Amino acid sequence: MESGLPIRLDEAGRLVCGPEVVIEEVKVRRFDELAPVALEPETCYGRQEPAYYMYNGVYRQADAGRLAGLGLRYELTLMPPLRMGRECVKTLGHRHCAEPRSGLDYAEVCEVLTGVAHFLFQTLDPSGPDASLAFYIEARAGDKVIIPPGLDHCTINPGPEPLLFSDVIAVGVNGIYDRFKAARGAAYLEVVQDGQACFIPNPAYRTVPHLQKVSPGDYPHLRLTRDEPLYTVFLEERGACWPFLADPSQFWAYFPDLATWLRS
Repeated sequence: MESGLPIRLDEAGRLVCGPEVVIEEVKVRRFDELAPVALEPETCYGRQEPAYYMYNGVYRQADAGRLAGLGLRYELTLMPPLRMGRECVKTLGHRHCAEPRSGLDYAEVCEVLTGVAHFLFQTLDPSGPDASLAFYIEARAGDKVIIPPGLDHCTINPGPEPLLFSDVIAVGVNGIYDRFKAARGAAYLEVVQDGQACFIPNPAYRTVPHLQKVSPGDYPHLRLTRDEPLYTVFLEERGACWPFLADPSQFWAYFPDLATWLRS
């Protein structure tokens, strides 16, 4: 696992960190919290088993001085290969809060460290519920994924192995979860049928668009490639190459390819 930090998963799929690794905050999302967005809510009711773990503010102690005061933090999410009835385990799903000056949602950059992730993005009108756009990115170890402003999103572990992914995001960014709860989940749900994971439309939605698959991006000018771990670039650049994380009004200037694709 090339993360830039002394971390690994043990044989049971648990996160093991070297003694020099600091984790400021650990959160656990349990299955009963996922019932509002599950295809089969009854498979989550009263289920106190952890669905996934969130580790916020992760860094090597020796790096604390270099990273202090940046307004950005490095995070980890660990998702065991579990199921919610027929459905693959997933995050609750959210949209980021808005940056006060621009009014745009904060952006985020992610990296898969081990396992396979399906990052699902969509527009959302919870009153329908309806979606006019939906796509997903299949990412594997080393792939970088950009979370743009203005889209609701969730992450799914479709595989038989634990999924560990990292991200860098502005400190204090909150997720808005009520939108997906009101819609009873994303426009598409990933289920296991005949031993294979596949997407199906969410029956709670009034209308859903065609689900498109998009390849992970490669952005050498931002040092967001498979060649370097996200933590290493974060430490060396101290976020200077990613100003769009603190100021989302700059986002589309850095990613015109995404803007063109989203309008297509």
